[in-house]
Amino acid sequence: MAKTRDKILEKARQLFNENGISQVSSRTISENLGISYGNLCYYFAKKDDILLELYFLMQKELDEEVKNLQAEIFRFDFMVQSLRKMLKVLYKFKFIYLDLPNLVRKFPEVARHAKKQNQFRVRIAREIYAFLQAGDYLKKEKYEGHYDKLSHGVLILINAWIVDAEVYYEGEEEKKVDEYLNLIYRVVSASLTPKGADAFIRVYEEYGGLDI
Repeated sequence: MAKTRDKILEKARQLFNENGISQVSSRTISENLGISYGNLCYYFAKKDDILLELYFLMQKELDEEVKNLQAEIFRFDFMVQSLRKMLKVLYKFKFIYLDLPNLVRKFPEVARHAKKQNQFRVRIAREIYAFLQAGDYLKKEKYEGHYDKLSHGVLILINAWIVDAEVYYEGEEEKKVDEYLNLIYRVVSASLTPKGADAFIRVYEEYGGLDI
């Protein structure tokens, strides 16, 4: 039973990513999976149930990476790799972020959860900035609350990069995540001290060789 349920979720994820949520029905999923519509409904009575399950699966994977990041905040290499993994999780479930406003309007539980998780990630971002400042990797704030604003900007990038990539990105598919990881670095880099810039350059060169 668990195996069939997992196959349904995986096929639904693929179809939603390829075609968009509105273009995929429960019957479409069952037909592509090669099972009866009744069999699919045994596990998921309606498409909304599949959507919610996939949303919370994505959040579970993201939470694991954020918690890993929090636990290893003093390792630059781990921070970069954790952020890359987070972007890959988002891309794995890209249909969610391509249609997030509609999902939030339709599902109150998604709206509540998304806001709660965002607050948690803002707190982690503040911890990271505090660590960077204490180690002289980050310049002093230009004004009170400057790094809160910068954190907000980075979170907007993390939440919105998939929409930008879907419309405007024309590079190689396998380089997509690193292209946007590079963009996030560039947003933060203006606030780094020379010591911080050197540290991040070494990490980027070791873990991906990004053009920074």
